[in-house]
Amino acid sequence: MKFAEHLSAHVTPEWNSQYIRYDDMKELLAQAVAKAQPYADDSDNVLREQFFMRVDEHFFQYCEKEATKINTFFAEKLAEALRRWETMKSQVGHVEQSRRRVSHRSGASVADASANNEQNDEKKSSIIKHRSNRSEDQSVTTPLTRVLPDRLVEKTREKQTQRIQYRKRNDLKLAFSEFYLMLVLLQNYQTLNYTGFRKILKKHDKLFQTMRGEEWRKLHIDSAPFHTSKRVEQLINDVETLYTDTLESGDRERAMKRLRVPPLEEKQSPSVTFRVGLFIGMICILLPAVIALGANLHDSISTKPLAWRQALFLYRSTFLVVLHIILVGINVYGWSSSGVNHVLIFEIDPRNHLTYQQFLEIGTFLFVLWFLSFTGFILSSYFDFHPFIQPLGFVTLILLFLFNPTPTLYHQARFWFLKILGHIICAPFYRVGFADFWLGDQLTSLELIFFDIEYFFCFYIYDVGWWSVSPTSTPQGFLCHGWPQVLLQTALMILPSWFRFAQCLRRYRDTKQKFPHLANAGKYASGFFVTGTNAARRATALYYLNNPTSNPFLYIWIIASFIGATYKVIWDLKMDWGFFDKNAGENKFLRDQIVYPSKFYYYAAIIQNIIFRYIWLINVFMQFRTRFAEYSDIIGFIFGLIEVFRRFIWNYFRLENEHLNNCGNFRAVRDISIAPISTTIDHGTLEDMMDKDRGIKNRRKAKRHDLIQKLNNEDIKSEMNDFEATTDLSLRTLSTNSNPITDELNTTLAAAVSSQIISHDDLTDHAVFL
Repeated sequence: MKFAEHLSAHVTPEWNSQYIRYDDMKELLAQAVAKAQPYADDSDNVLREQFFMRVDEHFFQYCEKEATKINTFFAEKLAEALRRWETMKSQVGHVEQSRRRVSHRSGASVADASANNEQNDEKKSSIIKHRSNRSEDQSVTTPLTRVLPDRLVEKTREKQTQRIQYRKRNDLKLAFSEFYLMLVLLQNYQTLNYTGFRKILKKHDKLFQTMRGEEWRKLHIDSAPFHTSKRVEQLINDVETLYTDTLESGDRERAMKRLRVPPLEEKQSPSVTFRVGLFIGMICILLPAVIALGANLHDSISTKPLAWRQALFLYRSTFLVVLHIILVGINVYGWSSSGVNHVLIFEIDPRNHLTYQQFLEIGTFLFVLWFLSFTGFILSSYFDFHPFIQPLGFVTLILLFLFNPTPTLYHQARFWFLKILGHIICAPFYRVGFADFWLGDQLTSLELIFFDIEYFFCFYIYDVGWWSVSPTSTPQGFLCHGWPQVLLQTALMILPSWFRFAQCLRRYRDTKQKFPHLANAGKYASGFFVTGTNAARRATALYYLNNPTSNPFLYIWIIASFIGATYKVIWDLKMDWGFFDKNAGENKFLRDQIVYPSKFYYYAAIIQNIIFRYIWLINVFMQFRTRFAEYSDIIGFIFGLIEVFRRFIWNYFRLENEHLNNCGNFRAVRDISIAPISTTIDHGTLEDMMDKDRGIKNRRKAKRHDLIQKLNNEDIKSEMNDFEATTDLSLRTLSTNSNPITDELNTTLAAAVSSQIISHDDLTDHAVFL
């Protein structure tokens, strides 16, 4: 494998802009060789050498700029790692001390149990007498102590304390695994960049037939802090030792199983690949079989027509669910192949998560079951043998698969999904993460499922005819006809929008930011009006059968739908996708940074999103003859398919936007909070720093990815005087505190200063942290 391919396959996506620009340097050398070709034809080696000398002046300046960027970034990340390491060591001490205290207390209580038993009768009588004489202001605890003995109350408190300590240890273990991952990524960053410099300079010497590249490498790269520092390797060993000894009781095999980092390039399982291919082959056989049966079988052997309308209502929602799973699997493949770190964005375990092939395996397997069930429905309808058991059985299989408690069938992934789904249902009462509102958005695209829930339960509860052969009676339940039915359907369809509305309110409560959270809540509130006005239009349609266009609720629904669709289109393009950025540059109407290879994808996505958001206009031009016309035939199902496909495209650009935000912050691992932030603030130091001209830098004003690369050589030279004047002051500030962090930073930063590689702002940032 060529190094350029190896580099692109192993970079940390969020740090991509901070790696060596190997391809650009390689292109620069290729262009230089091409321009030097006339000198080679003339056999004038002197002119050729002079030309390469001029090229080297520019090339080595570019190399020095790249080394500056890499050393600066490495120093920042090393400082961050050292700070986190000191915090984690202190947290380990606190947790272990608390655990020993609880264990000691439990042991003491067991040792004293026999002595306490001898005095129980006497204590009980005295306690009862004492409690009867207590004042009323202590009556809050009286009911508990009357019912429970003191020893049981104490044991309950001990168990509560133990549960808290257990949660703290688990959080600490998770924090260690993420910190270990960060260190491995940083070590990988060192190796890849040094290898990149060695490769490109070796190529330089080969093409230019000189040794200047090797000499420059020995002078500037072999002594660069990002290459010479062994602190990351030492931290990795320290983390392994501390984690093994304190959190895993010396079991190194178990500790490394928790700490180990998966390969940067996910490996696919051959068995999963085989099963996916097998299921796709079965679908290719079952699909034409279903089409052939549906086209030829119209009546049963008893000459009764097959219940196609009931089958549509009972099967279309499960079809959309299974299709959505497959499309998410394709989304995962697109994210992985394009370098969008969905594992970090969803904050799932990087050591144990579903790959795109596993998503496809689940989806294609369920699709095989769906086609088998639908085929069984057609055949059992033809032979008059309980056809409606088939859709009920398929729904039961899906629920058994999802709620299966055994550690099989991707147990952790299924229960992670159920946990997130529970957070969505109880939206106002849980902190909202990206996975929560992303899954909530997926549910808003599956509103048809919530509509069909009412029909499903009414059909199987009240329609007694479904068990015999074919339903002939009309459901007579109170909620299954008339206005109660419309109200129930409306309430169910509003649920997805309500979930997201409640999540936005919770985000506003946590952040106190009116924009974007309240504005986003308004977008989902508009869905309430759209669903409500549509329900009113459907419920009153019977009164306007002869002249549907005279229904006033029709026009109210059109206005509400147009406002809601426009609101959602603007939010999709501007907020969720981040398009129409004023700093887009050459990416017109998009944003300054894009991940996917062609701009055509973005423009096509904008057009399809606008079209699909306004697809409801088709309903305006149709003549409805019943109050459920748009849902009683295939049109409602087609609308559901279109919305699922729109969400499939939306997922790509929504996660790309979130990924670029992580890239702007160089956030490559989860930030597991293990200790409260200190509230002690040195206001004097802060005021002194703010009084300085360049004490604090507003990084938001700079572009996300090229904060360092876009400084040209003239900018660096013009700032060098200020840099040299402030370097000594910054290093003296660092040296005032004698601890492992400052000692290591002094060494690293001093080496960086000697090579003129760290900017004044970055040194100031380090001084602030310390």
